[in-house]
Amino acid sequence: MAAPDLPGFRPGTVVTGASHGGQYTIQSLIGKGANGNVYLVRTAGGQQAALKVGPEKPELKAEVEVLAQLKKSELKNGDHRSFLLDADRYQTEDRSVPFYVMKFVRGVPIDAYIRKYGYRHIGTAGLGLLERLSGLHRAGFAFGDLKPCHVLVEESGGVELVDYGGATVIGANVKQYSGWYDRKYWNAGTRTADPGYDLFAFAVLCLHVFDERALRRVDAALLPQTRSVEDLIQLAGRIPALKPFEPWLARALRGGFHNAREAHAQWKVLCRLYPTSSKKGASKLLATAFFGSLILLGIVLYTGLSI
Repeated sequence: MAAPDLPGFRPGTVVTGASHGGQYTIQSLIGKGANGNVYLVRTAGGQQAALKVGPEKPELKAEVEVLAQLKKSELKNGDHRSFLLDADRYQTEDRSVPFYVMKFVRGVPIDAYIRKYGYRHIGTAGLGLLERLSGLHRAGFAFGDLKPCHVLVEESGGVELVDYGGATVIGANVKQYSGWYDRKYWNAGTRTADPGYDLFAFAVLCLHVFDERALRRVDAALLPQTRSVEDLIQLAGRIPALKPFEPWLARALRGGFHNAREAHAQWKVLCRLYPTSSKKGASKLLATAFFGSLILLGIVLYTGLSI
C-alpha cells in the first residue's frame, strides 16, 4: 500500500527544512511505498539527491535513526560517502511532515547489472556489497531485508544499499524479511538480526541471480518443514558460474563467518581466481595474438626459404 500523496509535492516545488534550512527542488516522483514517497530533487548546490517524505509513522523515524547512526560510524572511521545527507521537517499550510534526503544512486538492481555486464562482475559487485554490510554491522545494525532490488550497482561498479526500512539493531528480531532470503525459511537459523543473517541472504541472492529457475524448483519440491540449507548448498555446486565461490557460499549458508569483514576478506581471495574481463585485458590478448602470429609467419617463411 502506498502512502497518501502529500500536498504541494509537484515538480518545481521547493521543500525547505524547518530546522536546518536545506532547500530541495522537486524534479520528479521516483516511487511510492507504505512508509512514504521518494522524489528526485536538486539541492541548493545543484546536485541531484533523493528525498523521502512520509506520514508521521515510527517506521520512517526508525530509518532516519539507522542512517544517522551509520553516518556517525562512517565519519568516525574516516569514511565520507554517507548515504544520509539531511533529515528535517517540512511545514505545509496545515501540518508538518518529516522527510530525509539521501544520496541519489545512479544504478540498477544487482541482478540487472549482472545480466547487462556479465556474470564475472559478481566478484567486484560482491566486494562492494560486503563492504557496505560491514559498515552497517559496525554501526550496530543488520540490513535484514537484503534482496536484489535493495542492492544498486552503478555503472562504475560502486554498490549501495537502498531502503533501510528493514534495518534492525543487532540482537533484536528482524523487522522485515523476504521468503527465500530469510534463513528461518530454510530452517537454517533464527530471525535474530546479526551479521550472519545478512551473509546468508547474500549467498541466496547469488543463487537467485545466477539460476532463479533452479532455486524455484528446489523450493517447490520441498515442504516447509523439510527445507534445508543443504539443499541450497547442493544447488550452489550445480551452478558452473559460481564454482569459484562455492566454498564461500557454503560457509555463509551454514553461518560459518564471524562477521562481514572476515567474509569480505575471503571473497576477495576467491575473486583472484575469478577475474573480471576488461577492454584492457582484451586488448592485451589481441596484441599477444597478433605478435604471436607474426612470429609464426616468420618461422614459416624462414623454413620455406631454407628449403
